[in-house]
Amino acid sequence: DGGGRGRATAAALAALLVAGTAVAYAQRLQPDILNYSFFITLSDSSDTIAVTAFLGFGLSQSGADTLDLDLVGMTVDAVSASGSDADTACARIMAEASRAGQSALCASEMPSIPFTYDGRKLRIALPKPTSRRRADDEGQGETVAIRYHGVPTDGLIIGRRARGARAYFGDNWPQRARYWLPTVDNPDDKAEVMFVVRVSRQWKVIANGRPVFMENRRRGEWSWWERHPIPTYTMVIGAGEFTVSNHRPVVHGRDTIPIQVWAYAEDSAFADSVPFKNATEIVEAMERLVGPFPYEKLAHVESSTKFGGMENSSAIFYAERPYVERRMGEGVVRHETAHQWFGDAVTPRHFHHLWLSEGFASYFDLVIGAVLHGDSVLTAGMRRNAESYFASSVVDRPILDTTVTDYVTLLNANNYPKGAWVLHMLRGLVGDSSFFRGIREYYRRYRDSTALSDDFRHVMEDAAGRDLEWFFRQWLRQPGYPQLDVAWRQQGVGRVRLDVTQIQPAAWGRFRLARLTVEFRAADGRVARRVYSVEGSVSVLFADLPFVPQTVTVDPDGALLLKTSVREATRAP
Repeated sequence: DGGGRGRATAAALAALLVAGTAVAYAQRLQPDILNYSFFITLSDSSDTIAVTAFLGFGLSQSGADTLDLDLVGMTVDAVSASGSDADTACARIMAEASRAGQSALCASEMPSIPFTYDGRKLRIALPKPTSRRRADDEGQGETVAIRYHGVPTDGLIIGRRARGARAYFGDNWPQRARYWLPTVDNPDDKAEVMFVVRVSRQWKVIANGRPVFMENRRRGEWSWWERHPIPTYTMVIGAGEFTVSNHRPVVHGRDTIPIQVWAYAEDSAFADSVPFKNATEIVEAMERLVGPFPYEKLAHVESSTKFGGMENSSAIFYAERPYVERRMGEGVVRHETAHQWFGDAVTPRHFHHLWLSEGFASYFDLVIGAVLHGDSVLTAGMRRNAESYFASSVVDRPILDTTVTDYVTLLNANNYPKGAWVLHMLRGLVGDSSFFRGIREYYRRYRDSTALSDDFRHVMEDAAGRDLEWFFRQWLRQPGYPQLDVAWRQQGVGRVRLDVTQIQPAAWGRFRLARLTVEFRAADGRVARRVYSVEGSVSVLFADLPFVPQTVTVDPDGALLLKTSVREATRAP
């Protein structure tokens, strides 16, 4: 039930606690968090959690004298900070011991510092610069330790599962980590994370990253270390009585990525044989199209979550009910696995750009489905996406809707099916070669970091060698979709005229369709196609054909997100 790419050294873990690896984050008015280490004690009879958290951050160049953290509804017992060689040594000893009790002892040895806590925000007064290590000390950083306890009201789901057994599951999206973990709970501040969790000996614990200190499991302590920076909404643990099965790993030379399924005993055989049958093949297909899998392992976990699936980095959580009812399929697995690349490794810097996560996962679910099962998966899936979007309540709003303040409402048809359609239409516009070259470069450039929609646009413009501002503007910043009224008529020998009028609501604006395909079919079965560029309210198009068409079809392959009404005109305009 372990795995990973080798055991972490004590020195490496000490570095995690004290400094971490510098990552390019957005500039903030307070120090950037580089790593979190959470030492958590869970009970099988009480909902109270006891935690010692160590937060490592870079030495600030901004002169900030406070560290503001999100933490809701807990009791904060003490806050202390590093600042001397003795404190650093204490952190190292604690890392080597990897003991939840030892962590609290170590934190108590560090000097206490002032803090205020109002039940939602923990404000920590940082030591003055004169008492801190020099900012130019390479690889150095600061550490604060926070000891707290309480009963989480959200974020950590505690209680009975469908069949009655007790379990714990982190469920942080969008900003619910704060209900059980002191964090900068925003997607633009990614960090490394380590969890050391003490539980009953009959339980198992899953978390982000690779397993470390595996010898401690016999006394009920499970340790996991994610060495890649991830957003706080994917920093989770799951604790319960699991059955763990190992699927065929993904192998790159000497490097092995374990693929595991964590399920309850009653559901393990079903999970292995139905939804996760192709778990390894899904990862391998994504690697071929996009790039290397971003984490040390991938665990698929039966869990409690508010969502059907939650893409926690390297440990995906799925709702329990579809397992119990035996109605869980491969589609959700493809979707959540795609999130490991898009959403987790490349994270939208702001929630308003959620389509960079959900639109990508929705599209690559179908792309990978087509790789594994044939092109009909993509064709039928995009048709369903269009129907879902047309029937939704958000067609009057753009994908990039900065007026939204309740981020849960962003889980809508704009960011899922329409977001998938943006990618599908972009692929059709620039061609497969440029599209996947851009996708691979976007992943390479922003892996372990964050991105905005314009970042993606710039990469795709470079890959395609053309300006795409108009495309992204109309599909991301305009609401709705084009609705075309097309009237056609024979005009002279071998010539057909088409009058194309955009009839969608004026508030949606007008759309440019750079590659609008029209198919002409004769009574004897002969077919001809023409590709046009349409822009503005009315476009007049012509086709010279070797036959008289009986029918005209606009966008015959369903390559564009639009609705059309096609009729043969009875009178010349």
